[in-house]
Amino acid sequence: MPLTNEAVIPVGQKDYWNALTPYDEITDTALDGYFYNPELALYMDDDLFGGAVPAFSPLRIQRNALQAFDFGNGKDGLYALKGSPAVAGTALDDAVFGTLLLPGPGQPRSVDLWPIFHTGVPNFPPYQLATGKNGNPLAAGKPFINNFLPNGGDMLRLNMAVPATSRQDPAFSTLGIVQAAVLGLTDPAYNQSTAIQFIPNMDGFPNGRRLEDDVTRIELQAVGGVALAAIGLWYDDYTAGSPNPVTQDLLDVLTFTTGVESNDVAFTASFPYLAMPQSGTGACGGSIVTSTSDVFQGGNGIGLSQKPVLMKNYPNPFSTQTTFEFKVNLPTNISVRVFDMQGKYVATAYSGFQQAGTFTYTWNTGDLRPGFYIANLYDGNGSLLQSGKLVKPE
Repeated sequence: MPLTNEAVIPVGQKDYWNALTPYDEITDTALDGYFYNPELALYMDDDLFGGAVPAFSPLRIQRNALQAFDFGNGKDGLYALKGSPAVAGTALDDAVFGTLLLPGPGQPRSVDLWPIFHTGVPNFPPYQLATGKNGNPLAAGKPFINNFLPNGGDMLRLNMAVPATSRQDPAFSTLGIVQAAVLGLTDPAYNQSTAIQFIPNMDGFPNGRRLEDDVTRIELQAVGGVALAAIGLWYDDYTAGSPNPVTQDLLDVLTFTTGVESNDVAFTASFPYLAMPQSGTGACGGSIVTSTSDVFQGGNGIGLSQKPVLMKNYPNPFSTQTTFEFKVNLPTNISVRVFDMQGKYVATAYSGFQQAGTFTYTWNTGDLRPGFYIANLYDGNGSLLQSGKLVKPE
């Protein structure tokens, strides 16, 4: 599930989370509490640390939804309704999924973030759009998602009965299921009845994952309570019984942006569709490795010069040629040997004796197939001095 570790799990537990398989995580309960009380929500609450992240100011979780329900960390959310006639026959009924979705007090996000991240969302009241609910969030509304699997686990879930939204559809949106909810609540083509309909972007994240979906933004909105609002648990500035739930707090969440509205490079027309990754060292890249320590060995060999770079190559990614640049402190033999990502030797890009100084050598890659390679720099004794990744795109 994209960004579970980033959006839900706190820093001290991220390595533990990464070490679990999704199947281990089904039965592991050590981290469940972070779904019920996500650390990120602390920065979307003015009573806690909301002021520490000004960029999150449009994202404020419901502390007084319908003047009755508090979803702040450590609060009870909908737990006061546990076992009451109000939840009878809904997904919150213990005879249905209530033991999963209302596990106890002080776990407010068990009703929204827990199913979004951990089990999928059932097509069952209250998990339907507020359209047709007449102000009662627990009533049946307009179905818009069903990717529920009660076994849980850190797995992306996809309802394959939902048609794909055409990329040419003017309603296609990178906001995924959030945009589907907006259309289902506001568009007359969908909000006039509670009949099940295909709404554009119902195939979007978190109901599966389209490459275009702005997962970071969607999950920040989810932590900010947007799913609660979609089913009728509106934001604090809405007065229960008022005819228009589209309040400023709701608009703030829906129009929230991370400032990144599109990819910096286009998708490709064939698998894997994603463009080649950028270099990790800068906009243009080229430097395949840097070093901050001296690598002199016994007073000879290659060492640091004025800059902490022993070898770099450019361009990277390259097409048919790549140029290596060396900084040599003392006269020495050096060689650059290239290996594939499985460690199999491919070619010697350069081998020879060099005086002290800076020099370049351009290697013609010949029929080297596209892919990722490792370029290793060796001294005259065959000792590895440096290695870095080379990229040859399609």
